[in-house]
Amino acid sequence: MELKNPYVLYIGIPVIVVLALIGYGYSKKYKSGKKVANTDYLEATPYFKRKLMAFRFYRVAMIVCLIAALSTLLILISRPSKTNKETTEIHNRDIFLCLDTSGSMYKLDLELCKKMKELVQGLQGERFGITIFNCQTVTLVPLTSDYDYVMEVLDNIEEACRIGAGDDLTYFLNEGYFSKYMYIIDGTQTYDQNGSSLIGDGLASTIFQFPDVMEDPSRTRVIVFATDNQLYGTPFVQLDEAAELCKKLGIIVFGAAPAEVEDIDEFTRCMRLTGGDLFTLKSTTMTKDLVRAIDKTDTSILEKTEVYVVEYPEKLVFITTMALCLYFVISKRIKA
Repeated sequence: MELKNPYVLYIGIPVIVVLALIGYGYSKKYKSGKKVANTDYLEATPYFKRKLMAFRFYRVAMIVCLIAALSTLLILISRPSKTNKETTEIHNRDIFLCLDTSGSMYKLDLELCKKMKELVQGLQGERFGITIFNCQTVTLVPLTSDYDYVMEVLDNIEEACRIGAGDDLTYFLNEGYFSKYMYIIDGTQTYDQNGSSLIGDGLASTIFQFPDVMEDPSRTRVIVFATDNQLYGTPFVQLDEAAELCKKLGIIVFGAAPAEVEDIDEFTRCMRLTGGDLFTLKSTTMTKDLVRAIDKTDTSILEKTEVYVVEYPEKLVFITTMALCLYFVISKRIKA
């Protein structure tokens, strides 16, 4: 046990001792009343002896209660506390899901969201984030370990993709589905749209969503990059340039694509350049293979030690209260 204010005891105990000595000396003095002579016979009676014994017992009990109350009060003011150290393991891996939300990707995004939910449910301390892109990139979830929030966003993306993948898009205009569908559209498209599926820009933008990506190479960083590689327009960053940057920064990129992929050889080369690979819907186990590949990425474990200072005044407060209550009860009995 530690005391936050130990000086209270250093000052308080001598003061209590001095006051007790003064009070004891003062109680010995004759103060009031009349002296009676020849009380020997009275003092020898059994009744007087019982009353005197009871009086002395109650007076000692009062003193004990008062000392106990003052002592525990001093300790309480000294603030006894206990320091606890708690060490937790943190899995040192960051994962970003980067989704191409152009019209040709809805079915694949829908499939990925379902599997990413299973992945998120199995995480233990890793951070997870989500970006979406078309002609611009939007960060829906910065890196976080709040998995409930991640699941909520994945639900919203899944619902929007399900609406977008429908054969007839007119029905949702009358049923209030438009705002749900716009969840994956707002911010990714502009009125002066300079293209669609700007793939290199989408990947490059996601790279810099990792905190301290340039300064801290110790964390394992993974991007799940979902696109059909159908580029329309002129991006600021080409896919091979973004892949080179990922390799330089130690970021592993796993590509996820539909069965038909534009320039699949180049796309695969870029993914493997980072240490990842490309998975397509040609395989019936694509999403399972993708999740398995993510699980195999190295993840170091960091130990985080937190120090907690816990105070526990409840018992002392109880003792002080009971001692004072007994003191007042006994003092009333003596006066009676």
